[in-house]
Amino acid sequence: MKFGSKTQDGNSTKESSAAAWSWKKNKEEPEKPSFFTAKSSDQNGTEVEASSLFTWGKKEEKPEAPAAKGFSFPWSKKEEKPEAPATKGRSFPWNKKEEEEPVAPVTKGRSFPWSKKEEEEPVAPVTNGRSFPWSKKQNAAEVATPETVAPATPPRSSKFSFGKKAADNSPSSKSVATAPPTPSSPRKKSTNSVTETLSNKKTRRKCCTCKCLIWSSCLVIILAIGGVLAWRYGPWFQGSASSTNLRVKSCHDCCNGLKSNCKLPVNKVLFPTLHNAHSSKDHNFIGASHDKQFEDALVAGYRGLQLSTCTCENIISKALLERDPSLGLETSNMGFCHSACGTGVRDPKAVINNIKTFLDVNRREVLIVEIDMTGDSEDDLRTALRASGLLDYVYIPDSEYVDWPKMGKLVDKNKRLILFGRGGSLRSCAAPDCRDGILYFYDFIAQTEPDGSDVTSCDSTISEEVNVDYFLVNQFQRNDAMIPSQTIAKDLNSYNELSARFEDCQGKFEPNLLSIEFWQQGDALEFAQKDNEKRYELMKMGFGRRGLRG
Repeated sequence: MKFGSKTQDGNSTKESSAAAWSWKKNKEEPEKPSFFTAKSSDQNGTEVEASSLFTWGKKEEKPEAPAAKGFSFPWSKKEEKPEAPATKGRSFPWNKKEEEEPVAPVTKGRSFPWSKKEEEEPVAPVTNGRSFPWSKKQNAAEVATPETVAPATPPRSSKFSFGKKAADNSPSSKSVATAPPTPSSPRKKSTNSVTETLSNKKTRRKCCTCKCLIWSSCLVIILAIGGVLAWRYGPWFQGSASSTNLRVKSCHDCCNGLKSNCKLPVNKVLFPTLHNAHSSKDHNFIGASHDKQFEDALVAGYRGLQLSTCTCENIISKALLERDPSLGLETSNMGFCHSACGTGVRDPKAVINNIKTFLDVNRREVLIVEIDMTGDSEDDLRTALRASGLLDYVYIPDSEYVDWPKMGKLVDKNKRLILFGRGGSLRSCAAPDCRDGILYFYDFIAQTEPDGSDVTSCDSTISEEVNVDYFLVNQFQRNDAMIPSQTIAKDLNSYNELSARFEDCQGKFEPNLLSIEFWQQGDALEFAQKDNEKRYELMKMGFGRRGLRG
């Protein structure tokens, strides 16, 4: 501060060097000589002695500063509790009490850092329409409150102070230096809190997105299930397939369409056969093996059927199965399906009665039916077969070592149905002792790979040294999705493919059952008819007596 400058209240400070640089001597004490004494004149021209800084002889107590207007000097402070000079609108660091907490001066619209209490939360100053970030209460979890509040600006010593050091270094003993600093910049929101807020918003969005996806997926699944149930179990479930007309055109002395077949043993005739005969698109099977039902295939000329029974769930059986009491099925869950009723099932009454009707109206036709009994469906199947009267057509061999009769003799005796079975409780049995005339499949039939892995050779799954009566050729294959394919069936059922495969059977088992899928595709019927004619010619020449081709 310079002499003669303006104070904060705007008044000029009078230049009085004598008043500023001298002080009164104590009249009660005797005057002592001084080393150096300077004289100066006051404002009125009176000479006044002003002692230098190098004076002595006075008491050790610090001199009292003269009453100055608008400013004060560092040596005017008392050692214990200095009193700040009365100033207008300004506060100096030395007017704070060392032991007590500092009190902020009354200012207009401004707040200084040293006016805040260290332990209490800051209080915003009263301002006209403005608020400062430091006036807001902060979350203790977001910003950690330091033990001591540092000054906003580094401490500076006054021009007129000697930089006196405090007695101790404790935070309470340190005073804030010099003139008021500029207000600290507004505190920015913690980066952690911003990140946490953004993450919370993202989490809410993710949760909403996940919930929407879950609900959408559930809705799609429910609609899909509802559509399948309506399609599968509606009143149109049985489809437009008709089984009323099962009569075929045939000559009065033919067996399965050929006169020559009547002269061949039944195990020397080739029977074109339907794999999974019950599975068709006509009856809404999922992954159906055929387009049309097996009843139409019988009329077309196919004479072998491979069927499979299973036990349906109670709720499905009530909706899909008739449970005809006349067949003893009033409490039965048995149906003709493949593994599971959910993919498609046919009622036992329709299947069994249609087979029986075909034999009833076609007196010159012989059928071979193979049934795979899965689950606990065997007893119900036997009950239905007995009640239907179908077993009246079953041929039962007279001896353990069967000498298969010619087909014409079966027609004459009206035993035109040969039943083979596997699964359930079926085990090897002597032919005359097999219950209900159902012959054990593996006692009489050898076959190629049943999974369609080999559709080119006639290699059997058992040794060719074993003497078997029937040989089943599996001429079907699945696509990449492991379901029946109409395109693949059309190629495998072609005349050329069948001829090439049967050529491989030379010197091996002679095929009796040709199992195919999608019976409307290809030339299986034409091939079977021509092959049966060749067999009759070979029989007349004395070949093929032991079941070996050629």
